[in-house]
Amino acid sequence: MSNEPGNLLEFMNDGTLGAPFFEKVTLANQQDDGYWIQAVDINGNGKLDLVTSGLAVGRVVWYENPTWKRRTIADFPLPVAIDTGDIAGNGRNDLVISHNYGNCMFWCRPEDGKISWLENPGRYDDDELWKVHFVSDLMAAHRLQLGHFTQTERLELMALPVVGCQPYGKGVHEPVAVTIFDRPDDVHSAPSWRGRIIDNESFRIIHGVVREKFGGRSGAGLDSVLLASEEGISWFYYDVEQSRWQTIPFGAGDQTGQAGTFRGCGNVAYGRVGNDPYAYIATIDPFHGNIVTVYTRKPGQALTDHPWRRTILDTFGPFDPETQGPGHHVVAGDFDGDGDDEFLVALRGPLPHQGVYYYKAIDVEQGLFERWRVSSASAARITVGDFDGDGRLDFATTGYYTPGYYLCDNSQVNIYLNRFASL
Repeated sequence: MSNEPGNLLEFMNDGTLGAPFFEKVTLANQQDDGYWIQAVDINGNGKLDLVTSGLAVGRVVWYENPTWKRRTIADFPLPVAIDTGDIAGNGRNDLVISHNYGNCMFWCRPEDGKISWLENPGRYDDDELWKVHFVSDLMAAHRLQLGHFTQTERLELMALPVVGCQPYGKGVHEPVAVTIFDRPDDVHSAPSWRGRIIDNESFRIIHGVVREKFGGRSGAGLDSVLLASEEGISWFYYDVEQSRWQTIPFGAGDQTGQAGTFRGCGNVAYGRVGNDPYAYIATIDPFHGNIVTVYTRKPGQALTDHPWRRTILDTFGPFDPETQGPGHHVVAGDFDGDGDDEFLVALRGPLPHQGVYYYKAIDVEQGLFERWRVSSASAARITVGDFDGDGRLDFATTGYYTPGYYLCDNSQVNIYLNRFASL
């Protein structure tokens, strides 16, 4: 796609911009739960399955592709975040999960917050629960990322609490203790994983994290993260030359105070356009916010090539009495197959600010995007992948049904199959 400004109406009418269309397939209806959804190949058949969980009931559920047979693989009190990877070292995808979260982020107790990993058994009987291995306690643990952040020999787990480690509401706007855990050699029998705090000064209310090998000062082979927090959007990485963690802020997000005490950014994704792998950064501002924005810049090859400029694309309704909005997640991917990334925004509801919106870059440097609504079902989170194997990128959602925050009218698990991109 050209970055040159053009006539929007001409662009929309010349046949190069196709309206997105996705076929909805409902896997679960009227759930009494709903928060997390993740795409992962569980049984190694080359097809992406789905794993879901929620804080209301606490079931971790596997939907097996292509029949989408439903199996409960674990039960936890108040599970929050899931990530996937080969933890056992046998080539199968295991799960790591944060749980025992407590009543809510505004009233975490010292004992609230644990991390465990679930061992993929390699056999898939209908009623078999996966073996649970304890990793660590970590108060308010809310996001997890498996990767190689400081070295490539040993798997590491980055755990990010949502609030500071002070109990009973005192830590809500205090710095969080970002922690790295090392996978132990005796991963099956270790009573816990060794952890170390890598930052407890820089970030407050971390709600969004994207892991990637961003290169630059983090080194070509190491993972680092984009974080959405009260401070805005930041690149957090391990500086291989100086052997220490560094933070580079890209934008402050919403600092107006219109959401009461919530400021900054709540979610983050980045998108490729043309030859620029980081042409834009999409956000929802602030925490549980209602503002959709993009950060754009002159074309480059690295995150830090040029300054970022923030453009507000949409505002979805007013805040509720708890100063929270409907926006909860954002992801990016090339859905139309033209080589440029679009992004999706998940809105939890209620209607009319509910469902998934699809944003397409028209003039990325100027922050000009077109949007379509592609789903009206409550969406807490989105995961992407080619679920039917036709070579086109699909997406899946779970509804938002979390006591103490928001209970949607009908929490569903839905797959949206791409039916508009060329085969």
